[in-house]
Parts: sequence; structure tokens; C-alpha cells
Amino acid sequence: MFLTAGSGARYRYLLLPLSLFDALATDVGIRLHLIQEANPIAKALYEANVILFYGYKTLLPLLLLYLLRHAPERRIVRLGTALATLLYGIVALYHAGWILFAATVAWP
Repeated sequence: MFLTAGSGARYRYLLLPLSLFDALATDVGIRLHLIQEANPIAKALYEANVILFYGYKTLLPLLLLYLLRHAPERRIVRLGTALATLLYGIVALYHAGWILFAATVAWP
């Protein structure tokens, strides 16, 4: 099928670093007035307390990794881990794009 028994595990090492990069890049982008947080939950947490924002951005991938470790045979867990990693990867590319753009505009 689409996901084999270990396929979610293949991506597990990327999930947390990508999530942390997302949080850090978003925080820097917001502070520099370059971007806005698109996720309404993350935006509310950021506006309430940046530590809550980082906690939220860290807790979700850790929860998936916990589930992957304790229920690797569950297809939904493998699929969720792979999908989350893919989405964080896409978001990381987006962040890298605006960082490069901002850098070229700021330093001609």
C-alpha cells in the first residue's frame, strides 16, 4: 500500500527539527513585520505569550512521535507522521523563500 510498516518512522527524525524551524522562522518573521501567522490557533497563542506558541509548535510533533513509537502498526499514525513531515517541509521551503527574499531586499 501507500505506507509500509516503517515508512512513518523514516520521517520521524525530520519532524521535530522542521517544526522548530517553522516556529523560529515564524517568530523572527513576525518580529520583523515580514509575515503574519496564518494559523488562527498559533496566532492567538503567539499574541498571548510567545512561550505558549513555541510550546504548541513543539508539542504537536512530539505527540505524533510518541504515537509513532507506541503505536507504529496503526496506519493513521504512520500517515499522520508522514503528512505532518511533508507539510512542515513545504512550510520550511516557504520560510526559506521569504528569508532569501528579505535578505536580498535588505542587502542589495
